[in-house]
Amino acid sequence: MMYIYVNGVSEGNYATLTAGLNGTVTPVSIGSKRTGNDPNYDGTFDGTIDEVAVYDAALDAATVQAHYAAAYGSTLAPAIFVQPSPVTNYAGLPATLSVVAAGSVPLAFQWYKGNMALSDGGNISGATSDKLTIAPLTYGDAGNNYSVSIMNSVRGTNSIVVPVVVLPPPTNPPAIPGLVMHLMFETNLIDATGRGNNGTGMVATATSTNTLDPGAGNPSLTYVSDGALGMALHYSTEAYNTGGKTSNGTNDFYVTLGVRPDFQFGANVNFSVAYWIRLPRGFIGGDLPFFTDAAGSEGNNGFVFAPAYGYGTADSNPNPAPQNYGGWATSIYGAGNGVRLYGDLASINNGSWHHLVHVVDRAAGTVVTYLDGAVAHYALSAGTTVSAAGNIDTGLPATIGQDPTGRYGETGSADIDDLGVWRKALTPLEAASLYIAAISNQLSYVSAPITLTLQQKSVSQLKLVWPAGALESSTNVQGPYSPVSGAVSPYSTSTTNGQVFYRVKL
Repeated sequence: MMYIYVNGVSEGNYATLTAGLNGTVTPVSIGSKRTGNDPNYDGTFDGTIDEVAVYDAALDAATVQAHYAAAYGSTLAPAIFVQPSPVTNYAGLPATLSVVAAGSVPLAFQWYKGNMALSDGGNISGATSDKLTIAPLTYGDAGNNYSVSIMNSVRGTNSIVVPVVVLPPPTNPPAIPGLVMHLMFETNLIDATGRGNNGTGMVATATSTNTLDPGAGNPSLTYVSDGALGMALHYSTEAYNTGGKTSNGTNDFYVTLGVRPDFQFGANVNFSVAYWIRLPRGFIGGDLPFFTDAAGSEGNNGFVFAPAYGYGTADSNPNPAPQNYGGWATSIYGAGNGVRLYGDLASINNGSWHHLVHVVDRAAGTVVTYLDGAVAHYALSAGTTVSAAGNIDTGLPATIGQDPTGRYGETGSADIDDLGVWRKALTPLEAASLYIAAISNQLSYVSAPITLTLQQKSVSQLKLVWPAGALESSTNVQGPYSPVSGAVSPYSTSTTNGQVFYRVKL
């Protein structure tokens, strides 16, 4: 068993491999690692590290806590390094406030409504850690201010006071810039954005692949009336094990979207994918994709959004046994590098509709998933970071319910609804709005116009701001336009460059 402590406090434990620890001849490194087979140490640690210690025995909890306590001695008063930040979210969803502090341990935390220093609020029962989560937010929480006091044996200190803003559910479909595909599955596979990213129903057998209209009455690829928002699409695959850890799909029903420019994200394009999904109750099988352009599903080059791999057709008795089956999975890979993330065990396999939003921020090097409106916990299943993926374009068609070959050998089925793709990283509030609008007012979402705003920064500098897409420039209003290398909003440019025209392209 492996036990993990953060700041002297236990954060959980995890079972080790049944075969024990893996032996290695790779040199031990601090501050960097090899992300692939390259001999160079290209995976760097962005931060500061101190007091590294390795023991040839398992430390007990008291020793671990003593290590942490020694860093601050016995006479250091609490100091706040990161103050709480204001939070805005919709009624019915959670809001979390946090503080980062250090000093001689133990530190005692107490959150208050109002300003404890002014005695204009009351302490919140049970709110005695460095985080305060209000779940769910109610309209009674609106207008309240929050602060936290931190005390130890030396003295105490108080944080700043921050507000929590509670928003009502949207009364109109959320209009979020950067939307490049929206399949509503209202008895058709038409892209509601008007960009032409329409789908085509397909069926693949052991000997042939053909088109199939989901409205033709085949129960394996059809529209169902009890969608999350109106109608939804049902798809399925039947596969058989060919021996060992290989399998073939024999009756595979899915939707292909083709190789579209809007789904080419290269090495630096931010993107987000949102959808409603309903797995069969108790599903613990393989990773038949929800939406992907990667041949072979998770861990292969491209983007993959799928169930976390459990006891699948290709490997019905995996070793080690999976720990996240019945959850969601995200896989972002390029040239064999990238990241594979698994959501919590059985988090989406109860037979009900669940909303997922995956936000891939290439600039920040993060992949954040929202499950039913809230940030979801995940575990790293394989790989290193999304930044290591580089160019993730595969040249293969984006596909719903299968991989691009149409013959991925994992038995499974699901219902999917309201699939959207944005060429931008959605903000937390935008991601939350998609879920809360649907459950509150049965609203979907719509495209929003892309605006390029010019702001005067100084006499010689201009600032360009845009919500999504790539900035292009030309010396002629009619073009041709070329991408502005390295341009990220907000982008500053000089007024002394002569006549230059700018536009944003999705």
